[in-house]
Order: sequence, then structure tokens, then C-alpha cells
Amino acid sequence: MKSNARWMVALAVIAGACLSGPVKSMAASKEVEEATAMMSSYEAQQKAAAAARDKDPAWKPSCGEVGLIQIGDSKKPGTLRNFCLNAEGNILACFGEGVRVYSPKGELLKTLPLEIKPSAICVAKDGSIFAAGDGRVLRLDASGKVLASAESPVAKETVTISKETEEMVKEMVKQSKRSFKEELANMKTNLEKRRADVTGLAVTEQDVFMAVGAPSDFTYRVYRFDHVLENPKLVVEKLRGCCGQMDVQSHDGKLWIPHNARHSVESHDRDGKELSKFGNAGRVKPTDFGGCCEPKCMRVLPNGDILAAESGPPTCIKRFSSSGKFLGVVAVANAKGDCVRVTVEVSPDGKRYYMLDTTRDAIRIFGAKS
Repeated sequence: MKSNARWMVALAVIAGACLSGPVKSMAASKEVEEATAMMSSYEAQQKAAAAARDKDPAWKPSCGEVGLIQIGDSKKPGTLRNFCLNAEGNILACFGEGVRVYSPKGELLKTLPLEIKPSAICVAKDGSIFAAGDGRVLRLDASGKVLASAESPVAKETVTISKETEEMVKEMVKQSKRSFKEELANMKTNLEKRRADVTGLAVTEQDVFMAVGAPSDFTYRVYRFDHVLENPKLVVEKLRGCCGQMDVQSHDGKLWIPHNARHSVESHDRDGKELSKFGNAGRVKPTDFGGCCEPKCMRVLPNGDILAAESGPPTCIKRFSSSGKFLGVVAVANAKGDCVRVTVEVSPDGKRYYMLDTTRDAIRIFGAKS
């Protein structure tokens, strides 16, 4: 996957150089050469990695794409934000200001209107639905009735600009050519807006875990609530995520995190203590996680195996044991590999796999090749 920051800097250099006057032309020309070389090198690396993957039989997926559930307008995507499955295998999609419930065949069963635009969702064993977004988390019954509601612990936390953030702003000023004061004000505004983001939800028999952006930098935190959405407690912090993504999942009372900027999958106890971790960065071997920030999303299967989803390239689903042993590539999607959320799910019978496609507001379905 592209490193967005790196490419933005490169493009800014080229654009800025094109607008420079004669006095700066020589320096600008050198900057353009360096930026262009960086972009060309990245493309060459990607092509070489793709060629190597094509020759490796370990990359052959066990499943192929067998269907597509079109939730929104494929030509105007951006309304479908997330989804999960319930015990019956129905799909609960975070769409606009509510949740749409679809059958496994893609038939719209019902719509649950909400007071928020949900960006994260999960279902408890008793059928309760937890949905979060716009700085709030809700507990719903199966009909969509709100049983409990709570504000995100960071929704109103004061934004404090750290020295690390100031240094980031100084680097941005070099490219934007705006004043430090103006760039710093923009940064503070972005951090204030980010407090309403909820990137992940997971539920156990005892707890609800919610992933949110930290209010004063671009790391992520995980808070723990009880099932009535009271007693919030910070359990994990300083998580590094890219592209606005930090998923969380749960299994057997434990919290699982695809720590995407660290190219790892981690398990934690309910108090946040790290219990295990696996993963390496790499674009060629299927055992590794490619790009700047993978895996984006994950799911823990009933037997404890891990499904790790990468937005790519290549956009794919891989399977690992709970200890990190690579068990194979499940699916490779025909997608260009944008830096986006790729929520992954599996049907109750384990025969169908689902992957979020936010580039066209749809959910891809994968099954065993005939």
C-alpha cells in the first residue's frame, strides 16, 4: 500500500516547484528530481513484489469471489462504513444514519435508524447490538431500540498540542508554505474533530471495548465499558495506526488488535496487558504483512484462528493460528489496494467470507473454488 504521507510530500514538492519563479528554479528542479525518483522507486518496488508473489504457490487462495452485496451507490461511495454478522449470519451494515440488516443472500431485511452515523458495530452473544460513531456508543436490542448510551471518553477531552505534534507541524510548513500559526490552528481543528471518531468495537461476555483516536496526537486508545456502557476505563494507548484505522476484536474474554502501523496482531487481557504478538512487515512472503500499515482488520474464529485482512496491494485475507502460524491465503480481491478499512467476517458455517469494499459501498463474498 502507498504511504500517503510520503506521496503527498512528493506531489507537494512537484506542484510547488511548478509554481516557483526563476530564482528558485534550480533548487526546485532538484527537489522535483528527488521526488520523482522516490515515486518511481516505489512503483518499481511494487511491481517487483507483485511479480514475486505471482511466482509463489503459497499465495494461491483457497477461495474465490462468489458474490457481491451492493449496499450503497457504487458510483458515489462513502456511506457504507463498516459491518458485522450476527449469530444467524445476517449482515449488519453501518450505512448513513443507521444500521441496515441484510440476509446472507443480500436481501434487505430491515433498517434500524439511529441518532448517530455508526462507524463501528458488533453483536453480543445475547443478541444485543453495540454501535458507535459521532462520539457516542449505543446498546440496542434486535429491533433497534436504544437500551443504553454513553459518550466517548475522549469526546470532550481538551486537545493539548505536544512537542511531537509541533515538530510535525514544522515539517508540514516546509511543504505547505503557510505560516506556523495557521498550520498549527488547522492541526488543532483536525484533532478536535477526530475526538468524535470511533474506529472499532468488540464485545465479550463481560466487557465492551471501543477504539478511538487520542485527543492530542494521532495515536489510538482502547477503552473498556461494562454492558450497560458505564465505568469506562482506558486499557490500551499509544497504538499506531495509519489511514484513520484501528480495528479491535475479542475472543474468550481477550482483546485482539491488528496493530497496523506495527505490522502485528496483538492479544491483550481485559486490563490491557499484552499477552502475545506476531507479525512482520514484508510485501513478498504471504506470511508477512505488506504496505505501510497492515493488517487493517481482523476477526477471531470460534476455534481461535485469526483472519487478517489487508487493504493491499494485494487486498487479501490470510489465516493464522492464534500463535501466529501461517495457515494460508483465504482470498485475494481484484482491487487496486487503497488505504482503507477492510472489515472481514465469516459465515456461521465457515464456508463464506465477507470483506468490506468502501471504494464502492459494497461487501465482497468469497467461497471455496469449485
